[in-house]
Formats: sequence, structure tokens, C-alpha cells
Amino acid sequence: MTIKKKQFGVEIKVRNLDPVVVDKIDSLARRKGISREEYIRRYLASLSTMEDVVEVEDKYRRLIDVLVERLDFSDTIIESNTELLEEIKKRIEEI
Repeated sequence: MTIKKKQFGVEIKVRNLDPVVVDKIDSLARRKGISREEYIRRYLASLSTMEDVVEVEDKYRRLIDVLVERLDFSDTIIESNTELLEEIKKRIEEI
């Protein structure tokens, strides 16, 4: 792989690609109505942010897990308090 800097970006040249891969890329680009170069440019831009997106998703997944645990705990506390209040109400009514 060769990387050259140009005035507006970097040029990347990939050698020895399997023709089947190139045909598939061309087919995908045609379906989107864009050139092979534009398709690969967009794909690489998307690929470059993929790890960041996965990291953020993992962070939110862990946050959701923590929130679910806290909600379960809160639910337990509310149920316990409700039972206690019912018992207090019952005793007050007996007086």
C-alpha cells in the first residue's frame, strides 16, 4: 500500500486486489450511483469512525445496565416502604 499526500488529502493506492473484490465494490458503487473511488472514500470514512461508535455504544450499554440495576433496587425499596406504610396504617387504625 502506497500513501501519498496531495493538496486536498491523502492518496492511498492498494495493489493486488482480488478481481472478485473489485467487481463487488464496482457493483455496490453502481447501485449507489457513485464511482468506485467515491464508494471507497465513503466506506473508509465510515470505517475510520466505526471504533469510536462501537466504544460509545458499549459505554451506553454499560450505563443502561447500571440504570436497570438501580431501578430494580429502587423498586425493591419502594415495595418494602409500601409494605411498611401499610403495616403502620393498619396499626394506626387499630388504635
